[in-house]
Amino acid sequence: MMPSLVMQAMRLPETLAAPFRLLDPALRRRIATGASWSIAGAGFANALAMASNIASARFLGSTHYGELAIVLSTTNLFTTLFGAGLSMTATKYVAEHRESDPGRAGTVIGLSSATAFAVGALAALLVIVLSPWVTRDILKASGLSGALSLGAVAMFFAAVNGSQTGALSGLEAFHRIALGNLVRGVSMVLLVTLGAWMGGVTGALWGYIAVGAATCVYYQIAVRRECAVRDIRISYRFDRADFGILWRFTFPVLITTFSFTPAAWWSNVLLAKTSGYAQAGVFNACFHWQMLTMFLSNAVSSVGLPMLSNVRAEGNAAKYKRCLTINFLMTSAPAILIAIPVALGSRFIVNLYGPAFRDGATALSLIAIYAVLAAGNISVGHALWSLEATKAAVWLILLNGVVLVSGAYALAGHGASGLAGAYLMMGIVQTAVNIPFLMWLLRRRFAAPVAPPEVVLV
Repeated sequence: MMPSLVMQAMRLPETLAAPFRLLDPALRRRIATGASWSIAGAGFANALAMASNIASARFLGSTHYGELAIVLSTTNLFTTLFGAGLSMTATKYVAEHRESDPGRAGTVIGLSSATAFAVGALAALLVIVLSPWVTRDILKASGLSGALSLGAVAMFFAAVNGSQTGALSGLEAFHRIALGNLVRGVSMVLLVTLGAWMGGVTGALWGYIAVGAATCVYYQIAVRRECAVRDIRISYRFDRADFGILWRFTFPVLITTFSFTPAAWWSNVLLAKTSGYAQAGVFNACFHWQMLTMFLSNAVSSVGLPMLSNVRAEGNAAKYKRCLTINFLMTSAPAILIAIPVALGSRFIVNLYGPAFRDGATALSLIAIYAVLAAGNISVGHALWSLEATKAAVWLILLNGVVLVSGAYALAGHGASGLAGAYLMMGIVQTAVNIPFLMWLLRRRFAAPVAPPEVVLV
């Protein structure tokens, strides 16, 4: 069975190349250039982040590493709830208007950045105010109140960075995003690891704050330079039509985040409360390998939404479907290639984190399988948003959240492997529902118009 899987994985590059040749040369160059820069940047960022995570885990131990994971998970909940959609809004609308209406593109960049700054600050303040209650009554760890407040500051920079990278993606400035990933990765190794070594959980969080600030400064410079090259003026003067973008697109994305992000956060909390913070630390270590398994998929996926949005504006159905096929293969194939060695080497990998993590091999194998399913569904999400099927996206994400929480309640008592099993259940259901729905949606959106009946004059 395993040799067969390996042989299929080896044939994936050839499978990917076939539909790629059907695209026109200009579009092939855009996809290849964007994917190459994205892979390079994500590769450096993920490798450096993984090194920082392993070192931090060894310095902190499984229990304190679990506390750090819960703090970051909680602040990430507020980041995505309040800042969701701003990155995707910038990507989609800048990609659509950067050539036909540069002034409109500049207004979208200004709107997304100003909104991200305001909302990020509001969310950070809210977390700081609520931190005593959240840590005491929900997390059952009142000693983490100060750590959660520090996480809120790091969260502010994450919200601003999201709108900045969204604008750069819409401009297809993937080389600048790649350099930003390198800046973030190097900063994590130097600052987060050093903070964990010197100051434990608190020191690591100060490291995350410094990383967020450094990355934010870089991206701000990069956005302004790219706009200057393309003769796009960033505008902070908005009218009712501009705010309408937030209502039509950003708000539905926000609703989808409300549908799933709390489910992922609550699943982690259930694990910590049911099986202890040590198991939460083990699961968090394993889940970082989900990110590594998907790093190539996530890297090349950054090309997907701006490309599909730009092609959709052309109204060419055949070209859109070819781009979608390429996007699907480019996200699925790399995840399979990485997941196989991760699953096979799971015992060796968890031993890198120290003796307290040795029972995480099963969880890591399950997470590797889930990562393949999640990678395949990235292109579905891009298609839904580029086609503005917002209501469907909300319902599909809500289904994911329901399945994950249900699985967590049933399996969290089995520790990290139980929660990993809940994620795998969600991936299976997600794939079984998303693929048929997307096929139906494409037929509906690109159905040929029915010609009027021919009138014969006698």
